[in-house]
Amino acid sequence: MQLLHVHILAPPMDQQKSGDDLGLYLTLVNNSDRPQELDGVSTVHAERVEYRASPSTPGQAVNVTIPARGTLSLQQGQNRPHLELINIHRPLGATPIDVTFRFTTGTTTLRIPVLPLARGAGSPTPGHS
Repeated sequence: MQLLHVHILAPPMDQQKSGDDLGLYLTLVNNSDRPQELDGVSTVHAERVEYRASPSTPGQAVNVTIPARGTLSLQQGQNRPHLELINIHRPLGATPIDVTFRFTTGTTTLRIPVLPLARGAGSPTPGHS
């Protein structure tokens, strides 16, 4: 499994607050001959990480399949599926954070950059869902 273009979008530090929800975006590439499942994502910086089929749908437990020799995009965009950090424990600022991804084949932890949320971006608005 390859995890590409992984990042979190957040408002400027002075606009972040504990309890915010922040979008987590990435592209998953499965180079194997078997489908792989991403069945969990976690970080100590948020209460939980959820999967959202679109910004307007309720969050659910992370459980997505990446087809054999396939790609799954969970990138920013209007009405696109993505992951979301729910109820951050403190403002993150622009400091990268560790996030753990659990796959069929094992777990991997990445230090993910926190990038500034561009005005008008098609990402979820921080706050409780």
